[in-house]
This record gives sequence, structure tokens and C-alpha cells, in this order.
Amino acid sequence: MIHIYCTVVRSILQRSRCILRGLRYTGRVSILLRNILHIFLITIIPGVEVRGALPYAIGILKMPVWEALLVATLANLCIAPLFYLLEKPLLAVASRWAWFRRYRGHLAARSGSTLAKYGLFIGLALFVAIPLPGTGAYTGCLIAEITRMKRGQAIASISLGVLGACAIVFLVSVGVIKGILAKWF
Repeated sequence: MIHIYCTVVRSILQRSRCILRGLRYTGRVSILLRNILHIFLITIIPGVEVRGALPYAIGILKMPVWEALLVATLANLCIAPLFYLLEKPLLAVASRWAWFRRYRGHLAARSGSTLAKYGLFIGLALFVAIPLPGTGAYTGCLIAEITRMKRGQAIASISLGVLGACAIVFLVSVGVIKGILAKWF
């Protein structure tokens, strides 16, 4: 699935090169901008977000680790404000589809136990912070919308969860957690 997204990102970048053909970018700056655009576009794909972008930046693009972390984190932090900016038209269109209505119902049921156990703010942050499929900033935005959480609180909670997810994915990507687990087992 990530391969399909990477192919789409590559084709977008190839088209942008054709548009910008007259401009001459050379050296490190052009590579850095291309890598930043790669990471940003991969991060804003629902379901992939930082879980796919950070390992891609570190493993495939060979970006410096802290640079990759900064770009992926900032791009993932942009998701919640962008969602709330486009919330009404997106949800109006998506609500027409039966599968989206079922997904919202399933999401409300699945996240209910975490939200009830830890409270709305902390529960939403924890739900977003777990880097598993079906969790993340987009899902957190939908949960906040379902529970009618205030926008400021929702963005703060989702941002806190995004920072937690970025830290976990970063540690896994650089092998810190793998090294710790190897010593224990």
C-alpha cells in the first residue's frame, strides 16, 4: 500500500519538475527541497502519516535523522488545522457514502473505551499517539468531531498525540527500541 502512495508522490514530483523546468536548482538545496516535499506529501496521506513518512525519510531518502523528524513532525502537526479548515465541505461529501457512515459508527465504538477510561483530552491524545493502522491525526479529528469537542482543545490534544506518535516512530526507526529489547530478551 505504501508503494502505491510512493508511486503517486513520485508522479506528482515528476510533473512539478516539468512545470519548474526553467528554474535551475543545483546542489544540496534542491535535494533538500525535494526530500521535504516527499515527506510532506507522504505525511498528509490518511493512514500513512508519520508512520510511513519517517521510516521512508530515514531509510530510503537517507535524510539526516533530525531533519527527517522535524519535517515529518511539522507536516503531521498541520493535519488537524487543515482538517478543521475544510471540515464542513469534506464531511458533507463523505457523509453521502454508506461506508463512511459505517466507519464513523465503528470509530465511535472503538474509541469509546479509551476516551471513557482516560477522559476526552488525554484519551484522544493517547489514541492518536499509538502508531497503529486506524489511529492518527485524521482519525483523531473524526473522533473529536463525533464527540463535539471544542476545536482548540481538539487541536491541542491531537497535537500532543502526534508528538507522541512521532517520538515512538522515531525511536523505532533509528533502532533505539530494538536495541533496548535485544538487551532484555
